[in-house]
Amino acid sequence: MSTYPFKEKAQEYLLYRKGIIAESSYKELDRRLRRIEREMIALRDKGEMSTLSPTKMSPDDIKAYILYRKARKVSASDLEHDIGTLNQMLLFFGNPAVTQCIQRNLGIKPRRSSQRLDPLPEDVYKTILAKWKEIDLNDFPQVRAFAMVLMYIGTGARNKELRLCRRSDVNTDTWTIHFAHVKGEDSYGIERSVPIPDAIKDVVSEYLYHRDVYLAAHNATSEALFFQLGGEHTFLSSNSVRKIKQRVENAVGYSFELRDCRREFGQYYRDRGLEIDKVSRLMGHATTRTTELYYAGVSQSEAIKGARGLW
Repeated sequence: MSTYPFKEKAQEYLLYRKGIIAESSYKELDRRLRRIEREMIALRDKGEMSTLSPTKMSPDDIKAYILYRKARKVSASDLEHDIGTLNQMLLFFGNPAVTQCIQRNLGIKPRRSSQRLDPLPEDVYKTILAKWKEIDLNDFPQVRAFAMVLMYIGTGARNKELRLCRRSDVNTDTWTIHFAHVKGEDSYGIERSVPIPDAIKDVVSEYLYHRDVYLAAHNATSEALFFQLGGEHTFLSSNSVRKIKQRVENAVGYSFELRDCRREFGQYYRDRGLEIDKVSRLMGHATTRTTELYYAGVSQSEAIKGARGLW
């Protein structure tokens, strides 16, 4: 048996997927499989997995991996992506171990809460905006971090949508940003443009200026709106975005997820009277049900205000 059975089968699977899915999705799939392999090697070395061969993995091997990821407290969304990726790859090689694991271990697959989670508190958003005015504009990593987080909040972008934006996707004549790499871009996803709010126009302008200064100083170019520092200045990975976000969290003393920023976007517009169908369109949802269920609803105060005098 090969020394690197997972890697070899992963490369074979990736070759099959190349050209079928978008290039950005292909790169994300490659990164995910590399990370899964590293984690599985560690589990195998500890005796918690019997093999690294995708053709021979058993339901118990898959169970061990899922429990490992759960113990690391990864989000339900990330774990769902891991399980889905493994399932598709193993089925490609005729191994139904993932499906069998889920069937035998009821409840092991993560379930997203049907209850709407709280958005990023508006006072935290305002604190981030205020802190932006205090940062050293010569500190490009800090400039990038604050500009990125404020754009996640102000545009309601998913992780992938903003980190894969190109500089050319930002139009400062119309003050809009275009999201080309949307959820489901390989099938049902539809590209969309979103307005850049007045409150962060100065942030965007400053960032674009310092972005150009940084690249010129390093004799470099980059298509990416937000890019890796050093090397080829390529697009950020999901993990890089989370690490950059931590700079802002440390500065304001508050930890949050990017989905909190997205929920704040939806709820902010909803609280100010924007119709739910328009909020849904800006967020890239196929129906308003998703928007109302998970991201934005009528607030308690607005419900009370609307009910006054109607009884």
